Amino acid sequence: MYENLLNKLQESGLTKREAHVYLALLQKQEFAASELASIIPIGRTKVYEIIPALLAKGLCMEVQKDGKKMYRAVEPKTALKSLLTFFSQKVEEEIAQKQEEISRKQKMFSRLESDLDEIYARNLDNYASLDYIEVLKDKNQIKKRWIELQKNTKREMLGFNKPPYSMPHSENMKHQTKVLKKKTMKSRGIYEYEDLISGSIPSDFFPVFEYYESLGEECRVIEKLPMKLMIMDEKITMLALNDPVSMKPSITTIIVNHPSFALAQKEVFEGYWLKSVPFKKFGKK
Repeated sequence: MYENLLNKLQESGLTKREAHVYLALLQKQEFAASELASIIPIGRTKVYEIIPALLAKGLCMEVQKDGKKMYRAVEPKTALKSLLTFFSQKVEEEIAQKQEEISRKQKMFSRLESDLDEIYARNLDNYASLDYIEVLKDKNQIKKRWIELQKNTKREMLGFNKPPYSMPHSENMKHQTKVLKKKTMKSRGIYEYEDLISGSIPSDFFPVFEYYESLGEECRVIEKLPMKLMIMDEKITMLALNDPVSMKPSITTIIVNHPSFALAQKEVFEGYWLKSVPFKKFGKK
């Protein structure tokens, strides 16, 4: 019976020694600390350490009798309510501390993100060996990388635009708006309209490009482009080629961070630019 009660009190949150002392206090009306040490398997010094904990948790009370400190057990019903209150307050304090810690972490991460982004953006200029070539196949990774590259483009962006797109034009607009609003930015895009003839291009084809032109991008159209291609700051090239076996449109994307390759691709772009039609002229047709 005693061991069972001892275990239940420990499950309730008391230490084994605290449970021993409380069960001892229940045996008679009041005890001196020295008396408690004589009836439980705990030394007197430890009893003096345990009693303040039981007082704090509301399981016992201290009274003065003939100038001597005596200790009484609190009625179990009241004691257990006090114990529950004690642990509830402790949990609330821990939650408050954790929330404060999370808030501190959020502020720290915000400052750290800015510092790390600066280093990361600076190191985009540094490439070694084959590190300047990336191959991406996951649509979400391609989308994330494209947004990142747009963000870091400073002077010029040239593009062959054709399906399939990693994200709809309407979604990309919010990202490209920030890029095109940069004072130093010059942007030219050639858009394939082959699918427009078959009716497979979405109805936002015209409004989206009219919006891009309103932001300063020069837009041209051509019936068919050989591949998807973006050239940024004459340094970074992002391209996607159709599967050479099936010739089906592919989203597998290659990113090359190499000025020589970018300049070669820019020559290809300029050739198609001369063959393409200004968007406004095409729109009238």
